[in-house]
Amino acid sequence: MSSHIRSCLSLSLFAMVGLVGATAGAQEAIGAQTTPGSAVSIFGSKGQIAISSEAGTTFERTSISGVDGATTKLVLRPGVDYFLLNRLSLGAFVGIDYSSVPGGSTTVFSVGPRVGYDFAFSDHFSIWPRAGVSFNSSTVKTDAEELGGVSIPSSESSNDAVAINLFAPILFHHHRFFAGVGPALDTDLSGDAKATTIAVRVTLGGWVF
Repeated sequence: MSSHIRSCLSLSLFAMVGLVGATAGAQEAIGAQTTPGSAVSIFGSKGQIAISSEAGTTFERTSISGVDGATTKLVLRPGVDYFLLNRLSLGAFVGIDYSSVPGGSTTVFSVGPRVGYDFAFSDHFSIWPRAGVSFNSSTVKTDAEELGGVSIPSSESSNDAVAINLFAPILFHHHRFFAGVGPALDTDLSGDAKATTIAVRVTLGGWVF
């Protein structure tokens, strides 16, 4: 592992530890506005396990001078989180990001840890921001084409990177299940071709003790 990647990883882990310390001191004040026994007041209890999946998809079709072009993007990131303390979670996720554009496609596989803290603000709603560090492996495929009478063969390239992943969904809770939507940010800290993605994604999940 290069010194640059080690430095990026160290800074990311330091930030995650800082978030743990900052939120742990505030946990007693959280939940004061909720009714004891409500779905929100129970969610995030110490020792609880939450299973969820973050997802996003877009599809666009554009026609220029009678030539159609379709763009498709799909993101799926299942994960498991364990609440070390009330409201404070530590978990891990795996993910696949696939995008297809005219002339090629990109596939990104990712895996990494994350830390989060759930802030309850009513009996049915809370916000659960999570910050993670992921190790990504991407593959870019370019289709063969003919340009100016010259045939260009298909090609494939790969890139490995360390990335920061942020997601802050507002959740609706009902019994042991929850659903939510919120902003997401993924940005590469290393790699040959650094990418940054800003999106709105949904999440579905449930919890067990």
